[in-house]
Amino acid sequence: MPANALRERLASLTGGSQPRPRHLPPARAAPAEFEPVDTPFGTAWRWEEVLPVGRLRRARPAYVLGDLAPDDFCFVDTETTGLAGGTGTYAFCAAIARPHELGVQLVQLFLHEPSGEPAFLWALARELERTPGMATYNGAAFDLPLLRTRWLLARLPGELPEPRHLDLLHLARGLLRPRLDSCTLRSVEERLLGFERVDDIAGELIPQAYFDHLRQGWSQHLPAVLEHNRQDVLSLQHLLHRLLARLNGEDPLMEGLDWLALGLHLHRRGRRSSGWRALRTAAELGEPRAELMIARRKAILLEWRLRRPAAALRIVEAALDRLGPEADLEKRLARLRKRARRSG
Repeated sequence: MPANALRERLASLTGGSQPRPRHLPPARAAPAEFEPVDTPFGTAWRWEEVLPVGRLRRARPAYVLGDLAPDDFCFVDTETTGLAGGTGTYAFCAAIARPHELGVQLVQLFLHEPSGEPAFLWALARELERTPGMATYNGAAFDLPLLRTRWLLARLPGELPEPRHLDLLHLARGLLRPRLDSCTLRSVEERLLGFERVDDIAGELIPQAYFDHLRQGWSQHLPAVLEHNRQDVLSLQHLLHRLLARLNGEDPLMEGLDWLALGLHLHRRGRRSSGWRALRTAAELGEPRAELMIARRKAILLEWRLRRPAAALRIVEAALDRLGPEADLEKRLARLRKRARRSG
């Protein structure tokens, strides 16, 4: 078939229309304040600022830090495309705060497009290597498993560097749960640290803001996401020092209920001497449950660790005489009396 005839045949099949231009995705770029950083796997995008933090109350180390000092820790938080985890979820933003001689050094990494993930993760790894300790909020259950998975899927060499990890969510639950209905970071900020965020983006909107960036090349909500991420790590730095002060019994705002929570937390961690002191302080401050907890803990210690059930029985009887009916002590009393009859 001649070429002209072939063109006429094709035109008749397509209605004579010209080929439509292929729709190309918009050009994506990191926000203007981010600067490119070369890595062996391409370009990562990094932002840095040193912020003065004049009002930060420094706390003494506590057992949760091991042999590290508070200033040996960086504070890490990620923003992700979802909360489900697994291979379909990835981190697109990470903030790292670390102590600085002028206050706090705040670093943020941004994944401007998914193909840049190896460079993003590599740059994050280099930030994590700069301190021997790392603190997160729920990082043990979410952030770190997700980052490990993404590291493997990106086929990066070796493993994601992980400094000694302290998950502040676990510590906050142990020390604050009697006071707080929820231990979300927002609740802890408001009730313990005493500040409330203004115009903060809702967590459920964060993934969509990033998807808008990928689809449109920009997102009106992305600046709020970046600010939210930065605020998270600044809160974590303040939170660590406040929780350490509570662990050391040095928070001047602690009341009887707080000493009770501290005593129970220390007992659960096997630090019984400090736990007894905290429970006694709670009782001295008039916390009604403190005497009950002291009696219960003494009875457990005498019965099971020291093998002195008769002494445990006397403790329980005295506590019931002093405190009145209490289900746990009454159940323990019945068992101890039954045990005494068998041994007698």
